[in-house]
Amino acid sequence: MRFSRRQLIVSGAAGAAVMGLPKMAFASETADVAIIGAGLSGLHAAQILRDTGMKVIVLETANQVGGRVRTVKTGEGPIDVGASQVGRSYARVIDTCNRLGLQLVPEDRDLLGFGANFGGAWVDPKTWESNPLNKTVGDERRINPILMGQSVTAKFNPLREVDDWLNPRFADQDISLRQLMQREGYSPAAIELARYSVPGMSIDGTSMLRMWQEETRGGIDKRLQQTQAAGHRDHPFGEANDHNLIDGLASVSNIKGGTERLPLAMAAELGDAVRVGRKVVQIAMTGKGATVTCADGSSVSARFVISAVPFPVLAKIDIVASADSALHRAAITQMPYANTARMYLTVDRPFWKDDGLPASFSTDGPIGMFWGIDNHTGEGAHRAMVVMVGEAGQAIASRPRAEVEAFVLAELARLRPASVGRLRVNTYQDWARDPNQMGCGFSLAPGQVNSFARKMNDPWQVMHFAGEHTRRLDFGMEAAMESGERVAIEIVGRA
Repeated sequence: MRFSRRQLIVSGAAGAAVMGLPKMAFASETADVAIIGAGLSGLHAAQILRDTGMKVIVLETANQVGGRVRTVKTGEGPIDVGASQVGRSYARVIDTCNRLGLQLVPEDRDLLGFGANFGGAWVDPKTWESNPLNKTVGDERRINPILMGQSVTAKFNPLREVDDWLNPRFADQDISLRQLMQREGYSPAAIELARYSVPGMSIDGTSMLRMWQEETRGGIDKRLQQTQAAGHRDHPFGEANDHNLIDGLASVSNIKGGTERLPLAMAAELGDAVRVGRKVVQIAMTGKGATVTCADGSSVSARFVISAVPFPVLAKIDIVASADSALHRAAITQMPYANTARMYLTVDRPFWKDDGLPASFSTDGPIGMFWGIDNHTGEGAHRAMVVMVGEAGQAIASRPRAEVEAFVLAELARLRPASVGRLRVNTYQDWARDPNQMGCGFSLAPGQVNSFARKMNDPWQVMHFAGEHTRRLDFGMEAAMESGERVAIEIVGRA
């Protein structure tokens, strides 16, 4: 049920009440800050605000905390199906892990060599330049077909600082990868190849400024890495870890026992301030306060509200404000979310030794990428992942899990007959089908940096916005923590 502004009764600092339902029907509480979403950003904001003496209540729709941080227990051990990687530059994440007694260990996810299957044919990237299937022209012919999108993105990145993507002087770069390649004179064949390696939702669906923000931020981590140890391979998707320790950390670390241990420990520290199974259905606010109402009829009246859920999820909540904001409503309802669907597999025996093809490969077909993970012996069982992003990730989200598992295994059997009978599915995660997430990470369509991204983090009356999608400087888990810190500072400054 949605309520109009006429149904809002302003009640001073306590915020607002919903007409049509008796007040005594609600189990009402009061707090200084009501936080919607118990992911890393909401929990980190709650920790900071609590330490300043404020009363916080965290409302989480799901029956577990963590948001897109999730660890699944399988017969092969715990598998992180969401956020997992901790870079050396993730200062907030590392500090919180240390404070809560969580151990960081080097990530063991080095990928085996890559090939490609395009147009039904197997392609060796090393000989692609002379391959008759290569219809690109000039210098384009030397570009690894797996990396066309990434190569173009890197070549034309004008940003030097991590916040340059928001600088109005780059406003004319708020365009798609297709538009960039057309502007720079790339051939139709090169543009078609870029469709399968675009570092975003699609070649038409993501702003170059959004892509360049992540690439520019990633450069910081690269500069913190040592030269890769002898014997490590250069992989096209950055999945070869430098295990040399600097201050006790590899270039990429994981949380021992599963990344989910981090939000669980943060929530335990907050105690009964975190309420799971509390689906928010309405935020009614004025300039002095707000009432957050849940589906079970309970409510929290607070001086401030923090939305720490993805915008597609927030769009399903009825927001009633005494002063509307067209910009915020546009951001909340229009910002797209990218999807990543991953199937986690065990390869009982390395079938690539039988068919002579690369263990890992990209394809222009519906399953995107197959990642064979090095077990450091070359024999026996290996881990593997099918990774569907971009157009493949969006398309696969229309299928239920059981259908996807059968479909992916059948597609692998078609491409790699030697894999038949050697693959076991451990788990599968499709974030677009999770109603509490609706995708794995935010995107910005061409033109949206200019239309609303620069201002969408500004408070709307007493509501502040956190979450990975509100990133400014960082990415990954660190972006979520960064945003929680930012909104906590904003609220302390207004209190």
